[in-house]
Amino acid sequence: MTRQLMVTLQGCLLSAGLSCASITMATDGAVTAESDSHATRSGQVFLPSSDPLADLAAKLASAKASNKRLLVVLGANWCHDSRALATRLFTAPLRTDIEAHYVTLFVDVGYLDKGQEVIASLGVPVYYATPTVLIVDPVSGLVVNAHDRHQWAEAANIGMPASIEYFRQFAGTGQATPAGENDVYLQTLLKQIADFEQAQAERLYRAYAVVGPMLKAYKEGDRDAFDDDLWNEVRDYRFRVPLDLEALRSEARERVAAGETGIELNYPVYPAFSWELN
Repeated sequence: MTRQLMVTLQGCLLSAGLSCASITMATDGAVTAESDSHATRSGQVFLPSSDPLADLAAKLASAKASNKRLLVVLGANWCHDSRALATRLFTAPLRTDIEAHYVTLFVDVGYLDKGQEVIASLGVPVYYATPTVLIVDPVSGLVVNAHDRHQWAEAANIGMPASIEYFRQFAGTGQATPAGENDVYLQTLLKQIADFEQAQAERLYRAYAVVGPMLKAYKEGDRDAFDDDLWNEVRDYRFRVPLDLEALRSEARERVAAGETGIELNYPVYPAFSWELN
């Protein structure tokens, strides 16, 4: 990823917190096959599925057969940024790249209560943002953008040039392992970081179980159901965690490359949520 794109993406994250900072007020209509053109124009493509894992298996098989990568986009029709990214994927010139190099699967996360089985089957512990982008190599089954999958949190603020650059860098199958990634000591540190992330993922899913129903009631018309303070607590947490994980991984790689041993990483400690104190 170029420095310009990284600055663009990180600036979007910092501007209003992670994961669909804009929650649209309007009630979204159902999308049907007859209204496909409306769906692609509006980005309302995140639809409930009776068998998300079967959808994933079918798309993986299609990607493998066509020698393309699988693009999994987790989001929701209530989310402004999810719809913005979906719309851009259908818009030229990015659409040409997506159709040439990817098979796309849109996964509905509901009110933060769905989608877990899809990402778990891909070895990803949690989605921090709506939308979350997973780019999967269908041969190895690996998520090749695993460490920056959250960076489309404010997709509405990421322009077409940066979008094209991002997806082009992952086009084509068979991505090589970065230099040094096979170092045994580094792998030990990365495993410790992964365990730390898993603990945060479990905590975040518990938080989703608190704010998800509140969001659902709000979107169904109960304006008094929404508590800004609770929402912001979770927003700030899921903003902070992936950035901290990136910093930990970078530190581990740099210190191992410098020849250090006996490395002890300083893991962050996050404040308790207000409902955990009651």
